[in-house]
Amino acid sequence: MLKVAIATTSQEKIKGIKEGVLRFYKLEPSEIKLYSMQMESGVPCQPFGDETYNGALNRVEGIREKLPEDVDLYISCEAGIENQFGQYFNVQVVCIFDNKSKQYFWGKSSGWQIPTEDIKIIKCKTLDYYLRNKGINSIEELLGTKNSRSLMIRQATELALSYQKLINN
Repeated sequence: MLKVAIATTSQEKIKGIKEGVLRFYKLEPSEIKLYSMQMESGVPCQPFGDETYNGALNRVEGIREKLPEDVDLYISCEAGIENQFGQYFNVQVVCIFDNKSKQYFWGKSSGWQIPTEDIKIIKCKTLDYYLRNKGINSIEELLGTKNSRSLMIRQATELALSYQKLINN
């Protein structure tokens, strides 16, 4: 039984992380035990750049303090905005602490571009506020049904877990 602690109560994040773990380890749902609790990120509600990574790490550290040591994986996800080449992208960052190896694994989803001229609005408010102001009430409305937030989180989770193969070989 793989024990996984997830630093959120967001059903969308839990779904993406769970699916990523199940797919990566080729497990059945009955072979995983999930714990979840809300953890503070310690970063602004709309993180930019390194704040996204710091928020994910802070959440993992928080859940490690709260839950028993016999947990196999402590996982968190933080959404944030990155600036590359003067362009802005929304990404999901996953941080995993592997209790066996005592190492951190990191993964990041693909990102979608945000108009540069609109970043000021997001910095003053949040991405959710910005999207709703554009009449977009869900990520699926923006990206299509094949690109849900939970899918992006699943992708980032699987990419983070892949690090195990590099350090164990």
